[in-house]
Formats: sequence, structure tokens, C-alpha cells
Amino acid sequence: MSMIDNVVGERESEFTGLKGAILRYVGNIYTLLLAALFLAAFADAYPAVAWLLDPLSWVTFAAAIVVHPVKKWFLARHASTHPAA
Repeated sequence: MSMIDNVVGERESEFTGLKGAILRYVGNIYTLLLAALFLAAFADAYPAVAWLLDPLSWVTFAAAIVVHPVKKWFLARHASTHPAA
């Protein structure tokens, strides 16, 4: 394997730079949208708990769009107010 590594060289990870940021964001959206769809399907299948699952599916859907940018904003804000020692 080391012979192949010497020929190919070290390659950059797929999860660096803008491409990596887009992949992480799309992955987060995809996962949370699936969760929202499962909650909506369970609400249709079990009407007794639809009062809970239906709003929860909408909250999960909204979180799919909002969570990643808010997390990035919070981490950037935290890094600017608390520099590393």
C-alpha cells in the first residue's frame, strides 16, 4: 500500500473547503427532512398522537433549513469572543 501512496501522493479530503461545507449542509438537510417525513407519516398512521407528531414534523422541517447556518454563526461568534489560549 505504501508504494501506491508514494505514487499517488497525499490527497485532500472531500470534506474541506467550500465543497465540504456544501456536503455537510446538504447532508444535514437530507437527514432532518427524512426525520420530518417519518414523523408526518407516523402522524398519518397513528391519529391518536397526530396532535403531537404533526407539529413536531413541521419543527423538524424548519430545523433542517435553520440549524446548520445558526450553528456556524454561533461557533464563529463564540470563536471571536473567546479566542483560543
